[in-house]
Amino acid sequence: MSAVEVIHAAEAEAAAGYPGPTVALTGACSAQLVSPDGATLWLVAAELAAGTEMRWGTEHGDEAVYVRSGSLVVDGRACPEDGAVVVEAGVAATAIAESDTTIVHVGPTDPAPPTKGLRGPAEAEGRSVRIVGPDGIWATVDETQRTRFFSDASAPTNRLWLLATDRPQYFESSAHSHSQDELIHVLRGEIRVGRRVVSEGDTLWVAADRRYKLYSGDEGVHFINYRRDASVMTSPNYDGPLLEAGQATNMTWVNDIR
Repeated sequence: MSAVEVIHAAEAEAAAGYPGPTVALTGACSAQLVSPDGATLWLVAAELAAGTEMRWGTEHGDEAVYVRSGSLVVDGRACPEDGAVVVEAGVAATAIAESDTTIVHVGPTDPAPPTKGLRGPAEAEGRSVRIVGPDGIWATVDETQRTRFFSDASAPTNRLWLLATDRPQYFESSAHSHSQDELIHVLRGEIRVGRRVVSEGDTLWVAADRRYKLYSGDEGVHFINYRRDASVMTSPNYDGPLLEAGQATNMTWVNDIR
């Protein structure tokens, strides 16, 4: 597996069942694993029929389900379109599709929670399922972007890192790197990394500490970005490595917890 890789949805095989390794699913679904074989992270894109149940046992790490359309209900709490369900490590849970629902489900290959990252291990006591609404927990919203953290690895009980950014116009990043492996899944538009094109439904894999640069198309791009643990970014825009978290990057505290 290379340090930078594009997994094209059109080339990913439709799974016979649900390919998420930690979930038992009851009901009708269409799903694909849109992440590279052998990676530390996995990503499933799925369409769930109304009434379909996703059930987690206790053998899993911190995971998240981003709701592209429809709604997932956990313990009477609904996660709407453009929100996310965060299932913290070791927590048994059931999510039910309230209507026909499309999701992006992410998790780590190793179910053991990280212990040696920038923030140390998460607390085991008090872990739960967190429902984060479309406004996120931290956000930056202006004419150039709508960027939200659903989890920035700073909660006491998890180290999940999940961000969504919607850029309505052309976007170009600096040449930079991150200290954690990452998956970037495109929800609208496209991004380019060198000659690689990542279109809607595709996933970009970038290994930790690999330097790269992103360009969007003229119509902008909307994507989610997933990492297993807290990370720092190294970029010429900053004097040194920058902790990638809501407070550290001067985002606004929103705390849209349902």
